[in-house]
Amino acid sequence: MRVAGVADIGGTNTRVALVREDGLILSMERFKTPAGTDPDEVSARVGASLSCLAGISPSGLCGIGVSVAGPVDIKTGCIVTPPNMPFDQVPIISPLKKVFGLPVTLLNDCRAAVLGEVFVGGGREYQHVVYITISTGIGGGVYTNGEVLLGREGNAGEIGHFTVESKYSQRCSCGCFGHWEGCASGRGIPRFFQTWCRFHGHVSRLKTAKEVLNAASQGDPVALEFSDVLAMVNSRGLSTVIVAYDPEIIILDGPIVTAHREIIVNSAIKYLDSYLKTPEIVISPLGGNAPLLGVAAAVFSREV
Repeated sequence: MRVAGVADIGGTNTRVALVREDGLILSMERFKTPAGTDPDEVSARVGASLSCLAGISPSGLCGIGVSVAGPVDIKTGCIVTPPNMPFDQVPIISPLKKVFGLPVTLLNDCRAAVLGEVFVGGGREYQHVVYITISTGIGGGVYTNGEVLLGREGNAGEIGHFTVESKYSQRCSCGCFGHWEGCASGRGIPRFFQTWCRFHGHVSRLKTAKEVLNAASQGDPVALEFSDVLAMVNSRGLSTVIVAYDPEIIILDGPIVTAHREIIVNSAIKYLDSYLKTPEIVISPLGGNAPLLGVAAAVFSREV
């Protein structure tokens, strides 16, 4: 049975794994994503980890797959404006191909993740799937008619930058206003909460998404009132996804979703627009491994 060597490069941590073509993760290693000034450090660290992982030699792999949290350029094989590194473009395909002599596939992590859900997760029985992760940021991947929607450079599906709010002029980390990620991500929730508090004359010492959501769950009146605003924002994001992509199923992932399902998911569903039929909305069964499994699936499909 074929084995792919895969890596998921995040802003904080990188995971490297060997994945069998039936979706079994044979072994995995995690390390801090390089944050130095050498643009070759990322590929070198990933390559070294793949070479050593579980004693498997490169000749035992059918291909390499890399998923990245952030924009990519699949034409040039580069990570674009990578997290923690002061570069506009970091080559990833060419250095790994040079080391291993194998085909290398590069995908954004959410585009990889939706493929993972179709491969072995919650999307196996569907032809039209949207994957959404709500964590530090908000990202999405779209699968329709047997293909992942990639766009010009591999960055289609950046749903975190849908505009969902205009009343409070909340700034997103990208610099624009009213984006879903700027209001409802792990980074955005506390900022949006403080903006909302100032607008309504409230004072609160809650400083993190966890603190705000926990307080709402425990009945804090200010946080609870804000959670209804957050539910409306999330419903606008989900409604836009539904009318844009007409999915059969939406698969939600990320620590904020899994820890606060009632506030983040169930409360938003009641505000969904009814223009189109509401798809199934479920939580990912893959435990955060969808990007690794998806980029492995991309490697295997390339080899067929």
